[in-house]
Amino acid sequence: MFVGKRMTRNLITVDKDASMIEAIDMLKKHKIRRMPVMKGSKLVGIISDRDLRSAMASPATSLNLWEVHYLLDRIKVKELMTKDVITISPQATIEEAAQIMRDKKIGGLPVLENDKLVGIITETDIFEIFLEVMGMGQESSRIEIELEDRPGQLAEVTKIIKKHKVNIISVVTTSHDEKNKRINVFRLGTLDPEPIKKDLEKAGYTILSVIV
Repeated sequence: MFVGKRMTRNLITVDKDASMIEAIDMLKKHKIRRMPVMKGSKLVGIISDRDLRSAMASPATSLNLWEVHYLLDRIKVKELMTKDVITISPQATIEEAAQIMRDKKIGGLPVLENDKLVGIITETDIFEIFLEVMGMGQESSRIEIELEDRPGQLAEVTKIIKKHKVNIISVVTTSHDEKNKRINVFRLGTLDPEPIKKDLEKAGYTILSVIV
């Protein structure tokens, strides 16, 4: 799955010379948490609701409402924005985007293609993809199985499930505390996973959990 397939294309951007008041109003109006900052058609920064809240915190305490509004209207987005923007290509994978966001502790990545801003991918997009991968939102059950980390184990389990004529909605493999073992989470298209559980146990597999 690639960034270009899941990014937001209908971008809300703000000009670097816009006021802080304008930026705050845009974030509220469009219910977003960050915006790319532009100079014409060129990306020059990114501004987030956190940047704006930080700028509002200190000077506003001793001022009345009119004075606060006047002050915020004089501060420009270019004074608050993050200038060293971390970007990503639409050809990058979703996994790469997620890892960059985690490592850099940021909530979104502007997407550039040939130096042109074409979209943005955010932590919300990543969460939605994760839920899709896990098969959420469908009538289903979840079986968590402990498997040895060796070739053929997954195929053997799927053969047992196939005998019950149940669709496998998703499979996710994660690490295990024990060496040479993996945890496999199956999302199955049935609300009655008990017969499958029994057959898996009969075949010698350790079932860690079953959730309907």
